[in-house]
Amino acid sequence: MEQLKQTIRKNRRANPRRFPKSSTRATCRRGYLGLRPNIAFSLLDVSETGARLLVKESLAKGEEVELGLLAPGCVREFSLPGEVVWCVATAAGAHCIGVQFQKRLSYAALLDLGRLPG
Repeated sequence: MEQLKQTIRKNRRANPRRFPKSSTRATCRRGYLGLRPNIAFSLLDVSETGARLLVKESLAKGEEVELGLLAPGCVREFSLPGEVVWCVATAAGAHCIGVQFQKRLSYAALLDLGRLPG
């Protein structure tokens, strides 16, 4: 019972995270026009309401970004405007960011992009 309470406290998310499928590709560009260079290294996880990525440069909380997520076997990527919620520097010199989408990712798109943990 105590372990269940700890698990509930640790994961307070409204939408569960999914790990990206091995061939899922991600881009991250500052602003909403998609004209700036791609700063994404990799997609770490994704949910209906947001994503966690490894990026090349530091981004400020509240900064607008546009994510492009390309699912395996798909021709067209999902273009998702969002806002940086947090940014943490890594020991390797990259930055890990959390992005909240302006609009929810459809459940069908989430199934295409990610897999359940475990």
